[in-house]
Amino acid sequence: MKFNDLLKNSAKNLLRNKGRTILTIIAIFIGAFTIYLTMGINTGINNYLDQQITAVGDNSLLAVYKMDGSNNMMPTSNIQEYDPNKSSAEANVITPADMEVIESIEHIDTVKPISFLVADYIQGSSNTKYQLNAMASGDIDLELEAGRQVNNEVDGFEVILDQDYVEILGFKDAQEALEKEVTIGVSSQATGEQETLTATIVGVRHFSFVQAGRTIFNQALSQKVVEIYELGLPENLKNQSFIVQAYLEENLSSETIDTIKEALLENGFQGMTVEDEINMFRMVIDAITGVLTLFGAISLLAASFGIINTLYMSVQDRTREIGLMKALGMSRSKVFLTFSFEALLIGFFGAFSGIIAAFSLGNVINNYASSTFLEALTGFHLIGFSWSNTLTVMGIILLIAFLAGTLPANRAGKLDSIQALRYE
Repeated sequence: MKFNDLLKNSAKNLLRNKGRTILTIIAIFIGAFTIYLTMGINTGINNYLDQQITAVGDNSLLAVYKMDGSNNMMPTSNIQEYDPNKSSAEANVITPADMEVIESIEHIDTVKPISFLVADYIQGSSNTKYQLNAMASGDIDLELEAGRQVNNEVDGFEVILDQDYVEILGFKDAQEALEKEVTIGVSSQATGEQETLTATIVGVRHFSFVQAGRTIFNQALSQKVVEIYELGLPENLKNQSFIVQAYLEENLSSETIDTIKEALLENGFQGMTVEDEINMFRMVIDAITGVLTLFGAISLLAASFGIINTLYMSVQDRTREIGLMKALGMSRSKVFLTFSFEALLIGFFGAFSGIIAAFSLGNVINNYASSTFLEALTGFHLIGFSWSNTLTVMGIILLIAFLAGTLPANRAGKLDSIQALRYE
């Protein structure tokens, strides 16, 4: 019997008990659907995070700040003895001497402090004032909904507005906000006196995990805000920086960057690239999708027992038929292949239908999400599909189906033809 004949015969045999076969396929369908949809969510979110990394350039910048003393990437409990000569803030301030230490590390070109900006409010065309979360512009180009990056070479005050401020400041959309002026209130920490500054909106940013939720000031505006905020403060409290940017040499390998991070740790600092910061989100997403995938795996495990049961009952129902086929010359291996093909067909139909259903539902969810609750996240497809995911799910399920079918197929192959013909 040829391969095609074995395959056709296996397909016909599955139709002998349609109810049993369909129920087994449904069990596999549920597992395939769950796993493929979960992998799609993981792929979609990670693709968006990759876009975020690409949008801000390569890992040529390190954000460096003082360690809490534990040398751990994640926050830890680190209770230290009180030092009356050093405040908690001072313990985390990066001094000029610290910057010299950082700059002395091999492959670091220059180090620049990131100013600590404190603005009271921002006001647009209405009389309403809103709290403002601002940050000085670095050398990272943010993805913009409209406009351009701020110019750090000019004396004029420029801002890139976070998209959430567009409507509440009285602008119809991002395009209308461009080249409009906003008023920013800044108070002296020492005297409490407030000054107002007028800045021009040159861009509106998309949502980003990089500097999320912050309005970006150009260097001229940043320096003025710091100047007002520190007015009247003692000299030892001025020009404090809790984080600096370390500019690395170009085209460094990931191994070299890891070496730089280790050197920073040895000196009491921690360095993080943009990718490191975004990878924290990846860890959370991977953990959540991992749990969901586990549920799909449990469903597939249950389905594998369904395949075993279905084929065992099929062997029992067709015992005399198997005996007749072996008496007519069908070899043990071909009997084994016949039942193995039945298991693979059950797995294939379950996996294929589950993948198609997940793909269809995923497209519906993506269309709905992009026009509703994910509208602000431009370019974000919640569920992403790829050929690698498709082939992985299909391959795993076919393997499980084959292994599950091995026991009943082996039993069928071992049947003695004479005894099988006598079976009632």
